[in-house]
Amino acid sequence: MDSYLQCRRWPEEGQKVNAEDMGRVYGGMIPNAAAIFAGYGIAPMMMGPLQDNADADPIRTELQAAGVDTRMVRRSAEFLNSAAYNILSRENPNEKTLIIVDPGYDFELNDAERAALTGARFIYSTIAHLTRIRGIVDVLAEARAGGTRLFIDVEAESFASTEDSWWAFTAADFLSFNAESLEKLCRNRPRTEIFDEILARTGGEIVTTLGKDGCRITTRDGDILVAGIPVRAVDPLGAGDTFNATYLYGRAAGWSIERAARFANAAAARSTTIVGPRSGHASIPVIERFLADRGFRGVSAASPDAAGDGRPEVQEKHDKEELQ
Repeated sequence: MDSYLQCRRWPEEGQKVNAEDMGRVYGGMIPNAAAIFAGYGIAPMMMGPLQDNADADPIRTELQAAGVDTRMVRRSAEFLNSAAYNILSRENPNEKTLIIVDPGYDFELNDAERAALTGARFIYSTIAHLTRIRGIVDVLAEARAGGTRLFIDVEAESFASTEDSWWAFTAADFLSFNAESLEKLCRNRPRTEIFDEILARTGGEIVTTLGKDGCRITTRDGDILVAGIPVRAVDPLGAGDTFNATYLYGRAAGWSIERAARFANAAAARSTTIVGPRSGHASIPVIERFLADRGFRGVSAASPDAAGDGRPEVQEKHDKEELQ
């Protein structure tokens, strides 16, 4: 549950400011990403706990309306939902202050959940969510042995330290950092040294989102910089979720790194022009129009790559598993 407040500027410690209550909406990093991914026409499956309270039915209904498969969402009074308080500043609309209340939980997979997870084409999660699953290292090893690819959204608050979470960094095919989480990762060693060591183990892709400046994708072959798309932002919340889900969709579709990154930059930029954590939910034609309106006519998702028709192959395996 995301509650919004807007003030003229963020106060210094000890100050008192007036704020406008802008209401509350359903959010969450993983549900947000699932909804964004679903907007492109492939239904991801979301897996995880949901508190059995008055919000449970509206939460599931909203996700289903966005195109998310919620059959693996386990509803129980034993779980407590997390909450987020989002404070927006009128003086600095490109930034937000986010306070999260996360009660935590332990999650033991049943047979059906384990089968769905290990049979997925892609798993999208965070380190914090993964570590709550009992036996997760063995589960991921089984999944990856069967061809599953893992995408981890790395937030600074989601991991204790580089050393403690090394098992996750070296198990992921895709890692996505922002400035804060990258700074924490590289507290004791240079970025290039850490990235080289991770990529030597995974052969994957490391994304660094750079806000309005775009993104950097690092592979064994080096860095690829893709410029951002300037917009007049009103709410940056959910832009990272939008970028990650869109980038994963593009790579799953066989798009090149540059094309997937450009499209993800556009989707994320567009999302900041609308208030709400799932404001990035849109179809491919909507993002294409957004790009075309800004003069980017050579990156249309409708034009196929050499690898295929620009959409992921439909298989019996789930296209994506969400853990919450």
